[in-house]
This record gives sequence, structure tokens and C-alpha cells, in this order.
Amino acid sequence: MTNLSDYRSQRQTLKQSWQNYLIHLPEIIGGPYEYVGHFTYRDAEEIPPRHAEDVVRKRFAYFVGEVNKVVYGKRWMRQGKGIWGAMAIEKHLSGYPHHHAIFGGDGLRQGIKRVEMMNIWDEYFGIARVWDYRGKAAAKYLCKYVTKGGVVDVWASAQARTRLKPY
Repeated sequence: MTNLSDYRSQRQTLKQSWQNYLIHLPEIIGGPYEYVGHFTYRDAEEIPPRHAEDVVRKRFAYFVGEVNKVVYGKRWMRQGKGIWGAMAIEKHLSGYPHHHAIFGGDGLRQGIKRVEMMNIWDEYFGIARVWDYRGKAAAKYLCKYVTKGGVVDVWASAQARTRLKPY
């Protein structure tokens, strides 16, 4: 039987592993993080509780697709282009699903302003706040959700995946 200190140690190891991975992901892909954001839903009551995780993942993927259209054009997927990053899903104290994300991508900052990203989210889903990425704190912040029952997803475009280099 595992005691409480072993459990805490395992949680800390998991969190540190995720932090190390996300902090070094730009080196692995070969480009910097550009933005960090927090995304909430306007009306989460219409999201079915039994399938909330799947629904919000699909909605976030739709949002990323809309950002890709602005940055790379409507044929972004055929060209293998796209933004990359990591996203954490958690349930806010109010019960609403909530996302935290960090974004990178070739030409991301030149192709879209943070206010435009907030407007895209607002048009479809709810309220967003997007800031310039500054340092490792945002990557570390995402990782706390791994040990709080949340989910962390990492995604990359086909082009970014071909540039992956061993860490």
C-alpha cells in the first residue's frame, strides 16, 4: 500500500516531468512560444457533463483552426502549416470548463495580434485573455493541472512535427 508521502512524491515527479517537457518544447520544435492565454466558456451549462472533456477539446481545436486560417490562410492544413503549443483543461470553481494555453508558430506574432485571438474566442465561445509569452512561468503554470485532475494536451502542425529534434 502506498503511503501519502509516496503519492505526493509521484505527483511532484509527474508535474516536474511535464514542466521540463513544456519548457523545452520550443527547443525541440525549433521556435519560441509567442502567446499565453486563458479561455472560459460563456455558457457551459449547454456542455453535457458526461462528455465535457471531449466537447471542450473539439471546441478548442476549432478555435486553433480559426487562428490558423488567419495566420496561414484557409489552406493552412494542406500546406502542413499551423500553430503549435500546449493546452490544459480544468473545471473552474464555478463549474465551467476553462483552458490555459501557450502558443508558438512560424509567423504567429506577425500573422495575428493577441486581441484578434481574443475576438475569435469571444465570437464562438466566451471570454479570453491573451498575453505575450514571457519566460517559463506560463509553461510551469499549465503543469499544475496534471496533478489536480486536469488534462494537458500538446499539439503541433505537420510542418512543426517534421522539425522535431531529439532533446
